[in-house]
Amino acid sequence: LLSYLDDGGMLWLEGNDVMYDAFGGAKDTFKLGSFVYDYLGVYIYAGQSHVNDKVVYDGLPKMEVVPDNGICTTADVTWRWTTMYYADAMTPADNAVPVYKMGPSDYDLADYYCAIYNEKGDAKILSFFIRADGYATAELGAQVTGEVLDYFNQFASGISVDVSSVEITSASGLAITENNGTLQLDVNVLPEDATNKTVTWSLDEGSVVASINANGLLTASGLDNGNGIAYVTATANDGSGASNTVQVNISNQTLGDGYKILLVNDNANGTDRYLELDSALMAGNYNHKIYNAAVMGEAPSSDYLENFHLVIWYTGNDGVNLYFWDVSNEDDYKCNAALKQYADNGGVVWLQGLDFLYDVYGNKYSGKNSGGDSVITSFTPGDFVYDYLGIKEYVAQSHANEISGNFVGVEQLDLTEENDINTLDPILWAYSEMWYVDAFDVTENAIPLYYMGPETYDFSLYYAMVYNKNGEAEFFTFTFETARLKDEETINQLFSEVIDYLISTTGIAEKSILKDKFNLSLYPNPADNLLTSSFKTDDTEPLNVQITDLSGKVIYQKSLGSNIGEQTKFIDVSSFVSGFYNVSISNDQFRTNKKLVIVK
Repeated sequence: LLSYLDDGGMLWLEGNDVMYDAFGGAKDTFKLGSFVYDYLGVYIYAGQSHVNDKVVYDGLPKMEVVPDNGICTTADVTWRWTTMYYADAMTPADNAVPVYKMGPSDYDLADYYCAIYNEKGDAKILSFFIRADGYATAELGAQVTGEVLDYFNQFASGISVDVSSVEITSASGLAITENNGTLQLDVNVLPEDATNKTVTWSLDEGSVVASINANGLLTASGLDNGNGIAYVTATANDGSGASNTVQVNISNQTLGDGYKILLVNDNANGTDRYLELDSALMAGNYNHKIYNAAVMGEAPSSDYLENFHLVIWYTGNDGVNLYFWDVSNEDDYKCNAALKQYADNGGVVWLQGLDFLYDVYGNKYSGKNSGGDSVITSFTPGDFVYDYLGIKEYVAQSHANEISGNFVGVEQLDLTEENDINTLDPILWAYSEMWYVDAFDVTENAIPLYYMGPETYDFSLYYAMVYNKNGEAEFFTFTFETARLKDEETINQLFSEVIDYLISTTGIAEKSILKDKFNLSLYPNPADNLLTSSFKTDDTEPLNVQITDLSGKVIYQKSLGSNIGEQTKFIDVSSFVSGFYNVSISNDQFRTNKKLVIVK
């Protein structure tokens, strides 16, 4: 990198803790002749937000543009959090140009800078000592990024050649006929000497439910409404406007018969926790799919949701910027529009996790009354939380609001007399107590399912589980971390009690997944090179094997024909990256799932 810079290279350095990695905690001073001073343009590494700013703020609230810096004009840059932790505070070297200052003006580190531009010979270096994935909105991030790249682009040498045409091709035709199948699309970009031959892939409005990644891999949805035409467009990234659109016919997509469940992962604070819930659904052999909103960066559409009888919306232990909420109107928070439409059309929503109330309402207090006393957040008819979730008052959080001052969290949940769904009593945790479980009181029409316990606990008169029906919408609301119950057996029991109750009330008696239907076994597991799968079948219906990653992306798929009896197949997994995968053997009626671990 140093050689590249000395040859006149351009560098945009971004991230928290760059300085901490090499120099530890602040404070450090650099002199002429050192890399940090000469190249990065830093004279003093003065502090870190959240660590050295505990007087006014706990973290960096925003960064403020330095007038006439010559690179960026975007003014106040804020974050998707209230503040940003571990942003580095700097004093620029003599010849360096400060681009962004820490702010606001009363912030403890407001005399320092978090973005500095410097030149060393022909080298041009811009250092952003903040998380570049932390901008408040994608639009804000794009605006700042665009200004920086426009600045560097003016120094690019040579003549730019625009793209004149884009042609979409496929070696296997323009159709997907396998359930959850994929189609690799390619492009021919002309002219051959075009400066930027990259493209952006997209699905046009009116397309059947499907997805396409940045490399042109089109994946069918495996949903009952996933059959039809996908209109795929590839657009040149050089600004020329050149593009091409093709039609891909998708058929034979289905979730099968029986009760269909969607697990939505809305937990970005421990992105693999939802696998505990996936395991519980697999243990119960429920027909389910996973939608990883925390990874995909968006909530599922109404067209997607309508395929399922039950949507499990899991927020885990994440209380920041959840996709569950529509926050466009701060006076009227409600769930996102697609989920609300799904519920209003008779869908069942099981909301579970910590801090989803905290995400939009903060702690339990909404303010103070005229006498100066704290006022508990309460809801009235017409509020989404009251009408749909069945919550009248958001009273407290375990560990944070105990009246006795013994901030230990809630030890257990105790069954209510009204609960004819569950038998678990009490519900216990993998810890001695659980923090940040919300305590609430319920509306007249809601059915409380579990008290906070034991009886000696400060909030034992309040609830952490409730069932409520509003018109055609049904909501189960659990304000605790379901992935951290006492043990796997407890998680499995809780899920089976709720889901089997729902299945019985819908009149759908059979599940489309039967436990050990094909006696599937995988070995070795974990695997790193060659995976052996063994199974058996007692009918002549053709079988399919499919391997998906955590996001639901199909990694491997093959038809196994219709041989009766014991079978053994070998799968090359040497190209798989380390992680968790789901392996399924299925025919048109049944499916068996097993979890696979790849370790390199």
